Amino acid sequence: MSNVWPHSYKCAACFTFDLDAEYVFKGNYSEVEEMPRVISQGDYVWRAGIIPRILELLDDHEIKATFFIVAMNALNHPDVIAEIASRGHDIATHGWEHEKISHLYKVEETERLLKCVEALEEASGVRPVGNRTAGGELSPNTLDILAENGFIYDSSLRGSDLPYKLENGLIEIPSYYEMDDFHLFADYPFGNYKARMLSPQTGYEIWTTAFDGYYKYGLCWTTMFHPQIIGKPGNIMLLERTINYIKKYPDVWFANARQIAEFWQSK
Repeated sequence: MSNVWPHSYKCAACFTFDLDAEYVFKGNYSEVEEMPRVISQGDYVWRAGIIPRILELLDDHEIKATFFIVAMNALNHPDVIAEIASRGHDIATHGWEHEKISHLYKVEETERLLKCVEALEEASGVRPVGNRTAGGELSPNTLDILAENGFIYDSSLRGSDLPYKLENGLIEIPSYYEMDDFHLFADYPFGNYKARMLSPQTGYEIWTTAFDGYYKYGLCWTTMFHPQIIGKPGNIMLLERTINYIKKYPDVWFANARQIAEFWQSK
């Protein structure tokens, strides 16, 4: 494959974080309100200082990431969202409360998206232009709603190893389950997410082997990490090991989703 990246970069490495916290299940299951242990695993993000831990690591390696943020977290923790934005990271939408949207009529879905935009912009000072759908499938209208309301990219689909342009002009930056820490390390005693607790070495092998392939073929390696998981003391070390592995390769473009989408728009 001929090179598709700017400045002769061989491939792109895009670090993204889904900031769900306690809404990861709370948004779709009202019974979670009565489950303190489940909620506490979301509270962990705030009480344990997980976001500062992640931001410090990203600063150390001069990486600008994308944070897909549940809007309720922007309302409840605006200072944290402001700090993420102040470090130069991309702020993007991830639902109002990580709820399903596939059943919504277009008017209601549009209103909900614009509420998310308002909440994130109020907290961060930056209007989001990217989205990752939370809590299930997209509706038939989701992608058009995004394009009609000033978004330039989405990161919900899996249709390629490279970004691709949709018919409505939106750039799709695929995200991949093999780079999702939730599927390796989630310890929620709820629903389908039973404790799985794989070894961090397993994550390292999956993520770095994947990168080997994405690098070889000149593609876009995109993570889908969750602060309450990747930010745990042992897992943050796993993240740093992975970053150090990638940095051994020459000509890797460490870019967030917005940077990649803006470049892809110009192609």
